[in-house]
Amino acid sequence: MKNYFLLLPLAVTFTLYSCNGKENKMEVDVVEKIDNTLSNSNYVNNRAPLQSLYLYKLPVGTIKPASWLGKMLELQSNGLAGNLSEISVWLRKDSSAWLSKDGLGKYGWEEMPYWLKGYGNIGYVLGNKKMIDEARIWLDAAMDSQRPTGDFGPIVYRNGKRDLWANMLMFFSLQSYYEYSNDKRVLQVMGNYFKWQQTVPDSLFLKDYWENSRGGDNLYSVYWLYNINGDTTLLSLAEKIHRNTANWRQDTTLPNWHNVNIAQCFREPATYFLQSHNEKDRNATYNNFELIREKYGQVPGGMFGSDENSRVGYTDPRQCVETCGMLEQMASDEMLLRFTGDKKWAENCEDVAFNTFPAAFMPDQKSLRYLTGPNMVVSDSKDHSPGIDNGGPYLMMNPFSSRCCQHNHTSGWVYYAEHLIMATPDDGVAAMFYSSS
Repeated sequence: MKNYFLLLPLAVTFTLYSCNGKENKMEVDVVEKIDNTLSNSNYVNNRAPLQSLYLYKLPVGTIKPASWLGKMLELQSNGLAGNLSEISVWLRKDSSAWLSKDGLGKYGWEEMPYWLKGYGNIGYVLGNKKMIDEARIWLDAAMDSQRPTGDFGPIVYRNGKRDLWANMLMFFSLQSYYEYSNDKRVLQVMGNYFKWQQTVPDSLFLKDYWENSRGGDNLYSVYWLYNINGDTTLLSLAEKIHRNTANWRQDTTLPNWHNVNIAQCFREPATYFLQSHNEKDRNATYNNFELIREKYGQVPGGMFGSDENSRVGYTDPRQCVETCGMLEQMASDEMLLRFTGDKKWAENCEDVAFNTFPAAFMPDQKSLRYLTGPNMVVSDSKDHSPGIDNGGPYLMMNPFSSRCCQHNHTSGWVYYAEHLIMATPDDGVAAMFYSSS
């Protein structure tokens, strides 16, 4: 087995033992970038015509984080992430549209799948049966809600058009569940849904603000399924998603300046590059990353000057970023590592993870802030607008925080833990982030 360490030329010593106790030799190389011309025989690569992966994420639960990172997941399981269903109105089982067979009911948008995509993964990684069983309730209900058309989940309309954003989030939970369980229902549900998406006219497809900005998440899941089942019609759907998603390929501006959209959506062109092979698409992602920092400041900790939105005239070191923005930046970095093999993304992910993300939470992981800034010296309940682009108590630690961050925060540390070690094209492994596991 060949193993790689990217980023830093460290001297590393390993002793591996097989199950019979004998020592096994392991070769370690330090490289700038991994060769992606081979294809790992143990894990799913991108199918042609998609560009081959440089790195492969291991199935959820393969990596068992130890030391501080393992402790962080334990704190989350015992804290807000693991017990949010007790206080969140959006997770009430008696009124959630996500548990409704016909897709009707209250509370049927992004909050539940935001929570579930981290909650379920924490359960899988820790082997926490209570969390795994709870996740199954929501996953089974979502899959059982699929209608004859192929659509599934809560029926949400905005401006007369079916809103698709929340379903994009649900796919992350379904994909992780498939990794964990190999439950073929996931492939059937996603396949039927994507067939339905192909029937939706372009004039009605991805037109609302959130889904239009974040179509890259839909695109990512289409490629995930294509790599498993090889259905070439999915490539046509990918083209449709890309052309109806907001244009994240502009040279001097972005479609909007919402901090979470930027952290989450700047990767869309590089995702589509896997299919287009057009260097302009991949380069657009790099340009987006630099553009926001050039215009609004590269603040300490890997993020950029913002609050809920980056605004002209508000570029000083007091500008904040949403907790959602931090973890979406980390998730984008983790994906781009696999797509590009560029250590830049690992470095930025570590910068956010170590220097910004922890400041958004109390040490016991039982409350969080909506907005966190690098020069913040108080966490109070005062209204700091218009200096901060939100009116209200958005700097205080609060278990209720806001609808998005309160639920979305669950995936930050567990996704990071899942990417500590990644498989390489030559059947080796690469240490991406340095943490005990």
